[in-house]
Amino acid sequence: MKSYDPNIQYGIHTIEITLQLWEYVGHITRKIGGNCKGIDVLDFDFECEDGDCLDSDCNLKFNEEYNYFSATLKDSEGNTMEVEESVHDFNKMIVKVEIIDFQKDEDE
Repeated sequence: MKSYDPNIQYGIHTIEITLQLWEYVGHITRKIGGNCKGIDVLDFDFECEDGDCLDSDCNLKFNEEYNYFSATLKDSEGNTMEVEESVHDFNKMIVKVEIIDFQKDEDE
């Protein structure tokens, strides 16, 4: 991100979450709108998210009935690892949470 203006109150943050197990990695992006900045938008927890509203490069899916997530992580050579974990254990796979974009809400 080129610039992050702390004076803009309302906008849309794009957050990227990186999952990793050994050398296998996946990324999830989500957009968060409203009057929030910094750490408030980085406090990510799968328990309060609807897996269907997230974009990912790892085929992220949430099974609401059994309360678990599944994903397909990849290594640098393109090999894949299928992962099925409870919500609690899936959170342990998060190795990075980053604001990658912020757009001012033009209506404010």
